[in-house]
Amino acid sequence: MSLNSVMQIGSSAASAYQTAINVTSENISNVNTPGYSRQTAVLETAPQSANSGGLFSGNGVSVVSIQRSYDAVLQKELVNAQTSQGYDTTQSTALQTIQPAFNEVSTDGLGAAIDSFFNSWQDLTSDPTSTAERQGVLTSAQNLVDNFNSVSTNLSSAITSQNTSLVTLTGNINQNLTSIAQLNSQIKVIGAAGGNTNELKDQRDQAIQNLSQQIGVTYTENSDGTTDVNYADNGAALVTGSKAGSFSLTPVPPSSSNYTVNLTPVGGAIGVVSPTSGTLGATLNLRDTVITGYQSQVDALASKIATAVDNLQKSGSDLNGNAGSALFNPAPPATATGATIAVNPLFTTSNIAAAAKGSPSGSADSSNALTIADLANDTTTMPGGQTFSNYYNSLVAQVGQDVKTSGNKVTQDQTYTNQLSTLQQSNSGVSLDEELVNLTKYQQSYQASAKVISTVTSMMDCVLNLIGAPT
Repeated sequence: MSLNSVMQIGSSAASAYQTAINVTSENISNVNTPGYSRQTAVLETAPQSANSGGLFSGNGVSVVSIQRSYDAVLQKELVNAQTSQGYDTTQSTALQTIQPAFNEVSTDGLGAAIDSFFNSWQDLTSDPTSTAERQGVLTSAQNLVDNFNSVSTNLSSAITSQNTSLVTLTGNINQNLTSIAQLNSQIKVIGAAGGNTNELKDQRDQAIQNLSQQIGVTYTENSDGTTDVNYADNGAALVTGSKAGSFSLTPVPPSSSNYTVNLTPVGGAIGVVSPTSGTLGATLNLRDTVITGYQSQVDALASKIATAVDNLQKSGSDLNGNAGSALFNPAPPATATGATIAVNPLFTTSNIAAAAKGSPSGSADSSNALTIADLANDTTTMPGGQTFSNYYNSLVAQVGQDVKTSGNKVTQDQTYTNQLSTLQQSNSGVSLDEELVNLTKYQQSYQASAKVISTVTSMMDCVLNLIGAPT
């Protein structure tokens, strides 16, 4: 083996270990970078060549690739887990903001207002002509409608909040789709030129995880290094190579405060979609089903109480012997809701129909007031044979149970996601201890390679001095 061959071996080793040190340094510097996968310089013996004597000798070492520590199965599991966590976390957060509207720990909630209202009618039966007792009925009625209005306003605000969040949410989704498509383009170009695309792939995988929190996705890794992403709900193409689809919002007439979600996939078409997973699916479910369902129950309760009371009011006689009038607005047959129910502004204490119509006792009669008070125990008006108070208490219990259930799901999701993340970190993450050991190993190997080069250089100098020495 010639000195030139030995020099080449030392040079290839120095170059290979310098590359390995560079890769190790990159790992160390990105130890805290989200989504970064550990890289490894794969060393391989350089192809042998025949010398002048016909014998094959080595040509040193070379770096054949810089390998990314990547587990495709774990990545898919994490993507799916992120989708579930995005949905449940959004649901839980929203429900926790709604729950205080149904907080019945205090004595001034809607449930207490319902009880107080019917109790005021019961109090009136003891002295149907008493101004104080009649004023008590009006005061409790006003307190009742104020509580209905307050709960309804809170629920309406929550619905509006979910709807408004769609603007930011769809914008973030589109940003992730565009980012994935752009990274695909870079990966394809750089990969075709033989460049290292590992960190670009890490960024793209992280973008896919971010996207999966927002909507359900499936994806396919292609031979050219790119990844195609599809919409899990209907299989539409969200990203194909360097092209990305997009989501948009359309206001629903006549109000511009309610949106439909539209999807324009790669290649066009589709239109209105109803996402069922991820943050986007949870937001729509909260807006259109969960919170709206609570609102419907509050509206039904307001309507039934107002209708039942006003029908009995109209069937009795007021303090002046006249037919009773509606206590609440809007009056039957119009339907009151939690938002619209109000005390009739023209209603006074003398309009309270405590007496039965045509009663020989006149204004001293309290039978109609007693009948209205007995509505508190009525089990024929509300679904399931419930009284008004029981119906509302069931709603409060339902909200509490929904909050608890969603919170438990978030805890389970976090535990599962943390397990997957820990496993992925174990397989693909950077260990500083391991990298420092590698750094020391590669440094010593580089120094040894440099020593080979230095030795060969000295030997060549000797040869040259011998050749040039006088005879």
